[in-house]
Amino acid sequence: MRLSRRQLLAAAGLTALAGGTSSNGSVAAAEVTSGPARTWSGEIQVSDWEQYYLGLDGGAHQKALKALGIAHRDGVRADEQYLMVPVESVRRAALEFGDHAAADVLRARFGLDSPSMLRRGLKLVLGQDRLEKRYFDEPGLQLRYIGYRRRFANYVLPMPSAVRKALA
Repeated sequence: MRLSRRQLLAAAGLTALAGGTSSNGSVAAAEVTSGPARTWSGEIQVSDWEQYYLGLDGGAHQKALKALGIAHRDGVRADEQYLMVPVESVRRAALEFGDHAAADVLRARFGLDSPSMLRRGLKLVLGQDRLEKRYFDEPGLQLRYIGYRRRFANYVLPMPSAVRKALA
């Protein structure tokens, strides 16, 4: 995956914030026990967000696009794939609407320790585990998913509380 200049700068800024130290010992001890404070800043390209979309969220992705004012004339995916969306808006899409793709793009971007909704969806539909890395690179696997997806047209895969907790 090739990152844009904006994405690289955002990642460098997050790394710089996460790597800071405190001269106050008690504050440093509190940071160690509670973990680094996560800053939900930067932007995510819609195409990066939608690469995780499987259609098992009960229309949550489309509700999120509508709420954010992102046109999606086909009723499924955004019209403008190069549009940049604030990370906080994508986080809102995951928490407020239950958008699985939003949760996964944030998990990948920020290295969150939460279950992969893409992994769970592929396992449900294809009956195999650990396909998510191959899914991005293999058009044959994507077509296989589309072929089997019809059986699960009305199925809504619930978002685990661990995902919501990681995004909070």
